[in-house]
Amino acid sequence: MNSRERIIAALSGKDMDRVPICEIGVWPETEQRWRTEGMPADVSLEDFFDLDKISIFSYDPSLMLPKKILEKHENYVIGTDGDGNRYKQLIKQGQSPPHYLDFSVSSPDDWMKLRGNLKAGIARFEEYTIDPVFAGTLKESNRSHYERAKAEDIFTVISPSEPCWYLLRLLGEENALCTMALDPDFTEQIMSDYTDFVLEMLKILFSNGYRFDALWVFSDLCYKNGMLFSPEFFRKRVMPYQQKIFGLARESGMKVIYHCDGYVGDFIPLLIESGVDCVQPLEARAGNDVRKYIDKHQEISFIGNINSDVLATGEKEKIYEEIASKVQAVKNTRRYIYHSDHSIPVTVSLEDYKYALEIANQFAGY
Repeated sequence: MNSRERIIAALSGKDMDRVPICEIGVWPETEQRWRTEGMPADVSLEDFFDLDKISIFSYDPSLMLPKKILEKHENYVIGTDGDGNRYKQLIKQGQSPPHYLDFSVSSPDDWMKLRGNLKAGIARFEEYTIDPVFAGTLKESNRSHYERAKAEDIFTVISPSEPCWYLLRLLGEENALCTMALDPDFTEQIMSDYTDFVLEMLKILFSNGYRFDALWVFSDLCYKNGMLFSPEFFRKRVMPYQQKIFGLARESGMKVIYHCDGYVGDFIPLLIESGVDCVQPLEARAGNDVRKYIDKHQEISFIGNINSDVLATGEKEKIYEEIASKVQAVKNTRRYIYHSDHSIPVTVSLEDYKYALEIANQFAGY
């Protein structure tokens, strides 16, 4: 089997030659460290480690307001993103998320003035470049990247912003959560409008000949102790919009993968109800254990739960136990994909990551 066939099988609970072994979250600083420790400069991470490849595609998910750098300082910049939100971004200190200072939407009137900017179009995909909040730009256009991935039969993913996660980022998490409690109709209006935009974007991509193996949303609606809001609120106010998007994806032959940080034990049944086929990354430090989940929820697949904190210890016995115990316990379900429990930080050495993959490969086969 090739990587694409293997991943599709694991998302479907079908027979395969071995557990897929993937990693989409290696920090840039980690890659830099590994190249100083012996990884060649001209070889990709996937090729060097012989990982199963995944190509993730996005499009401009924003209101397409002007992106500007307003101030430049020695250690940080201040700018505005495509939604008009003002942020502070540290520089020269490794990877860090932006700190948002203020937001363009705080009232229904603000949203009514800006919602018309959510105009779907193929240019949002084919001309997409990374927001200045993040370092660098895409190395190639989405079209050429897509054509290359298809030619190489790589597992392809389209990753739109999930409506509730977009809401949290647009208003700011604290503001959004308070507004959900005080004015839920306003927050639902944003999610409804954004759902219509996502559906139209997907239909435009399909009409232009783009086809993907999966829809993968990144939506952190949990923290270390559980969901950010009640299951009742999710089922009434959030789930209907997820179901529209996930339903279109599944009707179009795609699997639905859901990324959520934090403790997801109580969230998984709701995600299944929403139409999710797979949950990722199952943060170990938040109390998630794939060995328990995969027995309890046999109708979906799981990606991750390999504890990066354990990999960072450098202790071979602990690394062996972490990987061997989990892979052996879950592989016979045919519904598991090996991956870290979030991403690989700079504290993990090349030697220890290679050792982890050796153990994974030792137990991954059928």
